[in-house]
Amino acid sequence: MDAMFDWEDEEEDKEDKESEHKGFMDKLYAIQDVFFSVQNALDEVASNGERIKNTVNWTVPFLSWLAIAALLSAVVLLYLVPLRYLVLIWGVNKFTKKLRDPYMIDNNELLDFLSRVPSDVQVVSSCREGRITN
Repeated sequence: MDAMFDWEDEEEDKEDKESEHKGFMDKLYAIQDVFFSVQNALDEVASNGERIKNTVNWTVPFLSWLAIAALLSAVVLLYLVPLRYLVLIWGVNKFTKKLRDPYMIDNNELLDFLSRVPSDVQVVSSCREGRITN
């Protein structure tokens, strides 16, 4: 009878080792996923920083002129209209957007603008291909 219990103990030990191995592999895959997501987030932040730098460096002159025109328009608007009214208009617009157009898709104009400016990697690859714009 003791032999039967020894055999069951060996099976339980094998199952424990397999589940322990599965648990370790699951943890390893989870850590890899976290590292991958952190790397992608840092890449996105670095890419946006490079795009801002390339806007200031006049890599794409049209987009740099567009940014200057938008900033000058904002300065003139802030000079002519009191900030209290601008905040009031912004708040009314923000909270009534869904009422005016419930099926509208939200977008961020600043990120749309930055997506059109090339990052350093894109600038280097376009220089290698001979598509430099000046």
